[in-house]
Amino acid sequence: MIKVDFENPVLDRPEGVDKKAMLGVAENSLKEVRSGKLDMTGWVNWPNEIPEELISGIKACAADISAKSDRLVVIGIGGSFLGAKCVLDILGNNGKTKVDFIGYSFSSRMMNELLDKLKKDDFSVLVISKSGGTAETVTTFSVLRKALTDKYGKEEAAKRTYMIIGAKKAGDESYLRKLADAEGIQTFDMPEDIGGRYSVFTTVGLLPIAAAGIDISRLIEGARKASSEDVYLNGGLEYACARNRAYAEGKKVEVFEFFDPYLDMFGEWLKQLFGESEGKDGKGLFPASLVFSRDLHSMGQFLQQGDPSFFETVIMPESYEGVKDVAIPDDAPEPFAGKTLNGINDSAIKGVIKAHASRGTQIIKIRFPKEDAESVGYLLYWFMTQCAVSALMSGVDPFNQPGVEDYKREMREAL
Repeated sequence: MIKVDFENPVLDRPEGVDKKAMLGVAENSLKEVRSGKLDMTGWVNWPNEIPEELISGIKACAADISAKSDRLVVIGIGGSFLGAKCVLDILGNNGKTKVDFIGYSFSSRMMNELLDKLKKDDFSVLVISKSGGTAETVTTFSVLRKALTDKYGKEEAAKRTYMIIGAKKAGDESYLRKLADAEGIQTFDMPEDIGGRYSVFTTVGLLPIAAAGIDISRLIEGARKASSEDVYLNGGLEYACARNRAYAEGKKVEVFEFFDPYLDMFGEWLKQLFGESEGKDGKGLFPASLVFSRDLHSMGQFLQQGDPSFFETVIMPESYEGVKDVAIPDDAPEPFAGKTLNGINDSAIKGVIKAHASRGTQIIKIRFPKEDAESVGYLLYWFMTQCAVSALMSGVDPFNQPGVEDYKREMREAL
């Protein structure tokens, strides 16, 4: 379901790289990811092992939320919201309940704007934190818990609160766990062996997605298809190889590019996935994200003639199926009269790739079938696998993030 091809491919240059040998390294890295010997690789088999009763429970909880709420406010940061948010942006919030995301900043302005909306609408709150003590999460939740209690009373507020937190352990003293136990709040456990940036197919992603009216069974089915080892053999890991080879040749930045603004948040998800997985031990490509044609009017000059320390990865659907095209009126100026927006967008894709390739930039073109639940599920899992393989090829652990604790420690000290 994924098609990958290249302009100016580094792997096909006659000098300096043995493509077959590099693919062999990638396949060995894939075997390591799938071996079960590495920590935090529970996501690898999760789409095939997720219990049907959990899927049913998620759907039932989503239906309960929708029955009583105009809005579901999801509180989380990083992997606790990016996966769900990107899926909702691509597929649309199709249900009765509007899903809002907050808790990824300390912005008073954003909070006040949301509180004004919640005065008019019935709402529920979903708080997501594996540790139960994430600063952005617990502070935002404290404010919204007060708003819930002021509007509905303590008992009803507890019924409108849902939590996804780390599995209960002896001696668990986290703020969220103690509150859930004290007030009888419905909770879902996060799998212990799945990190946040790989968690979109767990309850972390699936509950907000289901609450938005999206068929999570089709999303999971896409991930199941992408989990087949056959998907990655016989050249399927060329993307991981190409980006590693580009890094070895001195490239420092991978620019993810989209020609659909509804893929913007998918770019943000990719930035966390690759940045947090690869950026350690003084290594790693810096992941950037651009949406065209918007960013061609700000970054097009740099991409065409700036410092050549980057390569480009263009991600796009194979077809616009399900999207009604818009015709350009005949009285518009040439060459646009009589064309359609989809047709013009296709011309922009061709023109941009040709222009940028003319300077010798490696451009990796990744196509997925269309913007539906199964294709998106496939795409997400495919990138998770490629990222894990890529990181192992570069000699780093894809599944830890020791540097993240540094800023948290300094922030708490400042407080």
